[in-house]
Amino acid sequence: MKNRLLVIRFSSIGDILLIAPVICELKEAGHHITLLVKSRFKSTALLLYGIDVVLCWEESMEEILHGSVYNFDRAIDLQGTAQSKRFTNKLGIPTETFKKPYVRRVLLIVTKNKRYALTPVVHRYAQASGVVLKSKEIKFNIKVRALWRDKPVLVIGGTKSGKRLNKQQWLRIISSLPQQKAVLLGGPADQQTALEIIATFPECKNATQTSVEEGMAIIQESKLVVSGDTGFMHAAALMGVPLVSLWGATHPSLGFGPWPARTNQHCLITSAPSPRSKHGNVPFYATNPMLSLDVNEIQNVIAGILQDRTKP
Repeated sequence: MKNRLLVIRFSSIGDILLIAPVICELKEAGHHITLLVKSRFKSTALLLYGIDVVLCWEESMEEILHGSVYNFDRAIDLQGTAQSKRFTNKLGIPTETFKKPYVRRVLLIVTKNKRYALTPVVHRYAQASGVVLKSKEIKFNIKVRALWRDKPVLVIGGTKSGKRLNKQQWLRIISSLPQQKAVLLGGPADQQTALEIIATFPECKNATQTSVEEGMAIIQESKLVVSGDTGFMHAAALMGVPLVSLWGATHPSLGFGPWPARTNQHCLITSAPSPRSKHGNVPFYATNPMLSLDVNEIQNVIAGILQDRTKP
């Protein structure tokens, strides 16, 4: 039965991108899909293929609750927080809710024991939505042209320090690239780091002022992507771009590793205790686990990808 669906996922960039496979399956089934997000993530939500309408929480919450414009048949709450649950309880329509594994996640972070590893979050989103994942070819609504094509892309940013390499590590990585050419991708907060890297390697390109859509266009046309646990890392994985993902304070066992698994992906994990947190926080008394990544290993994996260009 085809329904008018309200899908709820407030944030963040990476989490919104990771619902893309589920949205594809829901659209394939013929549903009309409205996605509710926080306003600062609307531009990311608009990139998802299969979304019919994007609404912002801050602007549309009251209208959804009290208006009769939308007439949703069913809600799928992929946020799964107290806030989203209170909201869906007021809607009075059938609702499926994503259940967050709080206890298991805490046990994993505290003990580092693999027995508590979480299944990929994409699979848990699918289970909550009642769909079976079939397609691994994920499309996005990218309408802009890539500013640079067929170059290595280094994602130098990250929301938390436990997801970022430092400048010296990036300099070592770039030193081993052909002609020391790379695109430095990040956000405005990474502008200074990019400029300092370019002062040493002027062949690099600064992409820290691009939009999310422009960044994804660059990734889509890249030779390979090297990134910590970021939204751009998830974009590369979903699009099937050769990927070297770097893990420090976070860990793929938390369920947010690259999806789907492909032969052209390589997860390199710190030798320090990990995971330390879900979001990449590093306690003030601890050394950043990203500093314990083996740069020589990163360089060797990049060289292998550039030499044989393994296809997914």
